[in-house]
Amino acid sequence: MRTVETIIIGGGPAGSSCAWELKRRGKDCLILERQALPKFKLCAGWITPQVLRDLEIDPAQYPHGLAVFDRMRVHLGGTALSATFRTLQYSIRRVQFDNWLLARSGAEVAAHAARVIVRENGFYVIDGAYRCRYLVGAGGTNCPVKRVFFGPDRGSLVLTQEIEYETRVRSPLCTLFYPFAGRAGYAWYVPKAGAINVGFGGVAAQFGANIRTYWRGFVDILLRRGLIVSPPPQPASHPYYVGDRAKNVFADDAFLVGDAAGLATADMGEGIGPAVESGLRAARHIGGGAAYGLAEIPRFTLPGWPGRLLGRVMCA
Repeated sequence: MRTVETIIIGGGPAGSSCAWELKRRGKDCLILERQALPKFKLCAGWITPQVLRDLEIDPAQYPHGLAVFDRMRVHLGGTALSATFRTLQYSIRRVQFDNWLLARSGAEVAAHAARVIVRENGFYVIDGAYRCRYLVGAGGTNCPVKRVFFGPDRGSLVLTQEIEYETRVRSPLCTLFYPFAGRAGYAWYVPKAGAINVGFGGVAAQFGANIRTYWRGFVDILLRRGLIVSPPPQPASHPYYVGDRAKNVFADDAFLVGDAAGLATADMGEGIGPAVESGLRAARHIGGGAAYGLAEIPRFTLPGWPGRLLGRVMCA
């Protein structure tokens, strides 16, 4: 059985950020990743300037291309009303970004799908093959660390229908629709480097079993506004939680970070920023820094009243 001080289950932005910070502090760690790398991740790929600052990334040095948004447009429901405002945000393709972050962390990655995790004599034992003192659950909504050692999610389950595909980008302007089709939730058109991500999402209860029936209406909106010229490929669903920030995410040297902790923001459903910050905070706790918690991780992507207003719309 292999023993490592810290084992991180999941190699997404939360896991790789945690490993990067641990390695910088001279700490031993191992990432267990169940999927073959590089792995495709369905995601709008929204990156805030804070993510770049937290990870000390120079946008000019990122090798795969960042789409830069200096403006963003918001359409209000089914009306003709819209607003365009200045901002500074970025988008990436997760299949590139995640793999690059993982390599950049300098941590060893083992291909392993964690199934049975037990606590024995102050250590965590994973499938009888790995043992660690600190265990970081960075495996997303269905993370096994969450399932075994923490209670169920108490936040709002968000469902999406979305697709990312390579195409000529017709508009460089990130465009959002609040609420989507006159309901709660929101929809998006996010340009990327040589690709776009389009989709809609909201609290599961508002869509029920009929979520797929809204896709045609959304495609019609994109066509009418000239954001696409032909229907995109069929979408897929991606569930995650806009979580309860009061939930327990740390106990007995085990941590939940990123989507495993339900940290997507309430206004944008954006998960990369909270994932990165939570991964870094878990690593600092392990390294003897401040105690891990969620209180200082922002609940909104957009600052001030825009974030709070749009958060109420999306999660109504």
